[in-house]
Amino acid sequence: MEKEFKKRLEEAGDAIEELEDKIEDFTEDFADDVVQLWADVKTNFSGVKEKLKSAVKDLDEKGDEAQLQAHLAAMEARERMQVARESLEEFTHKVSLKSQAELDTVRLRAHLAEMEVADFWEENGKKITEDFKQSSEKAKELSYEAASEVKDYFEKLVEKFTKVV
Repeated sequence: MEKEFKKRLEEAGDAIEELEDKIEDFTEDFADDVVQLWADVKTNFSGVKEKLKSAVKDLDEKGDEAQLQAHLAAMEARERMQVARESLEEFTHKVSLKSQAELDTVRLRAHLAEMEVADFWEENGKKITEDFKQSSEKAKELSYEAASEVKDYFEKLVEKFTKVV
């Protein structure tokens, strides 16, 4: 299962990078404010990618602590993806409408969602670690599902942007 998990994490990272490339080409023709919004969304993507890379790195290491960190990183990547998902969906919608007031709202929501994720991990990180120690197999399944969800979501977005561009 660890090999499949690692593969899924790597595929999720590849899907994010492919989506970023497609959107980069797409946003070149937009105004500076839309480009700035994309930079904010891209920052969220960066956080997801970093967590995925961290999980892959931890999987390559031996020991229970490294494995725990890999699974926690995958779950945190999913949380960060949720922030990116909301921001990206609103970004896509706003780009099609090109509405300045709504773009500012998206920026604010993305920032608030990012703060919520940080608060969530600050409040629940220790409990998740304890739960993992008590039920590592269940956590492994959840982290695999999280990695799969991240990969599937970004692959779908790549398809959507391929159709748009």
